[in-house]
Amino acid sequence: MKSEHKQSVKQPTRLGIIDAAQSHIYHKGFGATSYANIAQETNLRKGNIQYHFKSKDELLQAVIDQQIAGIRQQLESWSLDCGTTYDCVERFIAMVDANADNLSRYGCPMGTLNSELGKDHREQQHQAKVMFDLYLRWLEARFSAILPRKTARARAEQLMVMAQGASLMAHIHEDPEIVHRQSALMREWLSEVCAAR
Repeated sequence: MKSEHKQSVKQPTRLGIIDAAQSHIYHKGFGATSYANIAQETNLRKGNIQYHFKSKDELLQAVIDQQIAGIRQQLESWSLDCGTTYDCVERFIAMVDANADNLSRYGCPMGTLNSELGKDHREQQHQAKVMFDLYLRWLEARFSAILPRKTARARAEQLMVMAQGASLMAHIHEDPEIVHRQSALMREWLSEVCAAR
């Protein structure tokens, strides 16, 4: 009974640390994130954080794992209640559009993390790119319902490139309207792809 209580207290603490780290990494970057930052955000001592995560790389891995799990849940949810190829793929575009403010302020959470890690944390970047791969494979599967496999892959890649480009441009210019305008163009493009099958 005693150990069950300890575990129930420990788990929320661990999850709170991961949430705080994820937020800080997105807003400030991995290089600028420290145990002190996380301690401040969680009202925990640095020793408590180090108890759960022995190194900063271990904490980063937990953040990546949580983001991957969140994307998997999101894609499963989309798959359950979307119908046509257009309806399904439009979910992805709607997600980009809905996050215009954050994208213009901080960039894409997946893109900025992969970009930063790609410079001197290649092993972690290889794991972080799974986030992109999940969306890419999901989009490819949706396009495969109406297009040959090779074309479906190319269309999935094209949409990912458009979304990342919109995010980068909006971030550079600090203008969420770029995301909104590009999302409208992505929807037009999607309509054309679906109509031309």
